[in-house]
Amino acid sequence: MTEANATGPTALGPGTVPGGIPLKLHLSEPEYAALVRIALHRHTTASHLVETLVLRALEHAEVPPPADSSPKRSHTTYDEATRGFTRDGARVTLPER
Repeated sequence: MTEANATGPTALGPGTVPGGIPLKLHLSEPEYAALVRIALHRHTTASHLVETLVLRALEHAEVPPPADSSPKRSHTTYDEATRGFTRDGARVTLPER
């Protein structure tokens, strides 16, 4: 699957993320049984049928523009962050009381 077609069908097994989109469905027992019957009638699996349905729905959904992920500030190097600080010298021992 290419980056341009990130919502294309996959050959992934159950529990994997289709097209990089996390999805969790909660079906009651009658709904799941109906889904399995439909999948058997179409000679496929329930997980493949759900993946196909979701990907077809995403083809028709409006997609928001990508978020601006550029960093708010430039990366600070270690030398820049520690400029102005000096290394500790020899250990100073305090006199005992």
